[in-house]
Amino acid sequence: MKRSISKCIFAFFAMFFVATASASNISNKELLQYQKAVLLMDQGKYKEALPLFKQLVRENKNFVDASWSLAELYKRMGDDAKHIQALQYVAKPKVDRYWNSMMRLGNALLDLCNYQEAIDIYKQIPPSEQYYYKTAQPKIAKAEAALKLVANPVPFQVTNMGPNINTVYDDYWPSLTADESLFSITVKLNRLEGQSDFGKSVHEDIFVSKKQPDGHWGKIVNAGTNINTSYNEGAQSVSLDGRYMFFVACERQGGQGGCDIYYSIREGDKWGPAINPGAPLNTRAWETGPSLSPTGDKLYFASNRPGGIGNSDIWVVDLTIAQDGKLTFSNPRNLGPNINTKDDEMSPFIHADNSTLFFSSRGRGGLGNYDVFVTYLDSTGKWGTSQNIGYPLNTCKDEIGFVVNAYGDKAYFTSNGQEKNGRGKDIYELKLQDGNFKPMKHMKYAKGKIVDADTKKPVMAQIDVYSIKSNKKVFKSVSDGATGEFVSCVPEGEDAGVNVDRKGYLFYSEYFDENQKVKFPEQGVKMEKIEVGKKITLKNIFFDFDKYSLKPASHHELDRLVKFLKDNPQVRIRLCGHTDSKGNHDYNVTLSENRAKIAYQYLVDRRIAKERLEYKGFGPDQPIATNATAEGRALNRRTEVIIIAK
Repeated sequence: MKRSISKCIFAFFAMFFVATASASNISNKELLQYQKAVLLMDQGKYKEALPLFKQLVRENKNFVDASWSLAELYKRMGDDAKHIQALQYVAKPKVDRYWNSMMRLGNALLDLCNYQEAIDIYKQIPPSEQYYYKTAQPKIAKAEAALKLVANPVPFQVTNMGPNINTVYDDYWPSLTADESLFSITVKLNRLEGQSDFGKSVHEDIFVSKKQPDGHWGKIVNAGTNINTSYNEGAQSVSLDGRYMFFVACERQGGQGGCDIYYSIREGDKWGPAINPGAPLNTRAWETGPSLSPTGDKLYFASNRPGGIGNSDIWVVDLTIAQDGKLTFSNPRNLGPNINTKDDEMSPFIHADNSTLFFSSRGRGGLGNYDVFVTYLDSTGKWGTSQNIGYPLNTCKDEIGFVVNAYGDKAYFTSNGQEKNGRGKDIYELKLQDGNFKPMKHMKYAKGKIVDADTKKPVMAQIDVYSIKSNKKVFKSVSDGATGEFVSCVPEGEDAGVNVDRKGYLFYSEYFDENQKVKFPEQGVKMEKIEVGKKITLKNIFFDFDKYSLKPASHHELDRLVKFLKDNPQVRIRLCGHTDSKGNHDYNVTLSENRAKIAYQYLVDRRIAKERLEYKGFGPDQPIATNATAEGRALNRRTEVIIIAK
């Protein structure tokens, strides 16, 4: 493949210069030397090509193409100063193709953050040079916008992540779990900065690092053969709970297009086989940059598929997680003009708060090629206007793969513009200060494991976390089938409800107060098989003091009970109300019965047959804790569900 491309390039230059050599005073000898130098450059033999180009430029000042090619060679070699010098050599009024050279010089200065110098060059191009003048105007606007950003820097503390994460090669696409125990990156192997890919087994692989007991990241290791091949795998993201790795793979048998999104499910310390979910997530176009929502029902990604606004756009697709962890996708849609432009947008990242979206764009004006932008979900559920997160985090180079930890105080991103270290792209860490484009919410995390109550063996189950205030789901997780372990996220400063669900079992209910430490039982969440006499304590049923009208925050839990009854149509239940011992005994019995009855009526109103339901109030007669403390009385005030038939 590469050899045939080289031949085409060689033939192109040969034909071009045969037609123009006499007019440009270029000898056949010079033409042949130039062709040889171009071929060497294309093959990555930079040191061999360099003296040939330099000799041509030195001996024939009218050989403009040789100067342009010498400038390109210096650019590939990473020598910015000589790249500019080679273009300045021919950007002179009496030299052939002067305005073309001026445009190239302006572009080179813009690419190197020399914004004012670039503007000065572009403004020398007169309106009479219609093509170059028209091309220069948006570049002037871009450079002027960049100068404004530079004049108003945003304080960021950026740190290179060091040799345990970064390699001597290009490193990019950071991703980490909510508990910050697992970190992943993409490495472009076998190509050093300033070198060509030609003739080398250059390819991308995914690597992972684990947090060490001392709090530092361990040395990255290859993610394994279930994910990586001899082809390209990368642009990966790990789900917040660490159960899924989404990644992009190219040229695989059975793929939909050139590059498709795959996913792998982790069990224990091993990643499972790569799964291509096919359409509608993947198309014959190019899909990349997957990012799973914390609610587990949406996947954000970039694609150049038909129907977009620009070249590469940010899209979102709905997904459903089955009981076995497998995923199905539906309803892909473009995120629209508040995010996408006529140019390229890529590397979306949806934060754990489900309301903050970071992405990279080169179509919105900024400091360089790809800049990082952020947008927030407004009160109507739509994404607001995108904002450039500013200088000096964004540079005239590429900033991509911007991700933020669940708590929202640290970010990680890829850049080749933060420092001149001769290594190309590296991964950086920064601390996010208040007001500096932080996520809308801090998210706390909790770890736990799910086991069968009788056998104590691990159970793969689904964990749903929702906001008591809004009744909306905020997080969805799936426990590890091999270990039963899971990670869940809970918004800081909000009461949260938790449901754990597995077919064939009673669902588990938990409640976390906004000031309470998020913690699951040390012995594990014990899932009870559906058997007569087994019970569920509904911890997210709420009543006003001394009343029996349901608070709206109770609906999510009762809706979960409705689903349980519809999924298990043979089951009959009794709703049991309980109070603490404060107050008149008979009054408490009546109050508890009315509370059980109102829950019963909620189920009947949602078409659960009355013959499947009973209710009863026990007042203070069946305590599960002491009534001598506030904590104990709170536990005694509860609503239970008992299985009476199956």
